Amino acid sequence: MQDRNTSPARGALRGIIRTSLPARAVRNRDIVSTRASAPLDAFDLQRLRAAVKPFRLHWFPRLRSTNDHAAVLRKRGRLFAPALILTGCQTAGRGRGAHTWWSGRGSLTVTFVLPIDEQIAPHQLPLLAGLAVRDAAAELSGDDGIDLKWPNDLLYGGRKVGGLLCERIHKADLVGLGLNVNLPGQAIDRGLRQQAHWLSEIHGGRLDLTEALATVTRHLRRTLARGAEEPFAGLLREYDAHHALIGRRVTVLGEHENSPISGRCEGLDSTGRLLIRDRDKTHRVISGRVLLR
Repeated sequence: MQDRNTSPARGALRGIIRTSLPARAVRNRDIVSTRASAPLDAFDLQRLRAAVKPFRLHWFPRLRSTNDHAAVLRKRGRLFAPALILTGCQTAGRGRGAHTWWSGRGSLTVTFVLPIDEQIAPHQLPLLAGLAVRDAAAELSGDDGIDLKWPNDLLYGGRKVGGLLCERIHKADLVGLGLNVNLPGQAIDRGLRQQAHWLSEIHGGRLDLTEALATVTRHLRRTLARGAEEPFAGLLREYDAHHALIGRRVTVLGEHENSPISGRCEGLDSTGRLLIRDRDKTHRVISGRVLLR
């Protein structure tokens, strides 16, 4: 289905978008850079639109949350799947529950809007999307040591590289992604700096944000297509091959952070539930927040 609401505003120009555009910039407009080529921490929208097809690109210089904005547009009937909501500055990104997501210049903050595939349960989508983004991050960084932390985090050396927020709302699946691509030049809180990693650090040099998003999109399309054509258990074995929790002692908190389940993580079962072994009992967990012990 074509999205009738993604045409540029009258008089808008196509070109290169800097991720630091001010809030007063008009949303959905493309501003031409005077430079001959795109800086690495910028999006070349003309190139990006071609690279992310069949996703229809919606560009916003500044948003509170790409997932929240996608939900609003979807509710108003102004957003059709497949689409992509991209911002250069996200000010109130959300994680699971009450958690927030910090992002700065050089980060990817994007939401993929997908038609619902009834064969994929809501708890399975973050696993497929996570595997896709992990593979993309490994390709971009040149290091296969990117790990997955169930249900929605990407780690390198135990430090967070990215996170996903998947929501099934208004008859669409939203896959929100925050990915640390290039280490920003701005000062970063010391505590955050000790918990986070950037792909540019792993790669040994700064990366092109346009190419980064194109790579993520390509891997997401490929993995979702495989999910529709191949046995789900096979994809989960790939997930477990990069699963940071396997063999670790963990505690999983429920939706309201009650009824904790503790034990040794044994990976995923054939439907994508987390296996926690506690003495002679195996718990199968669909969702929750994981604490390492």
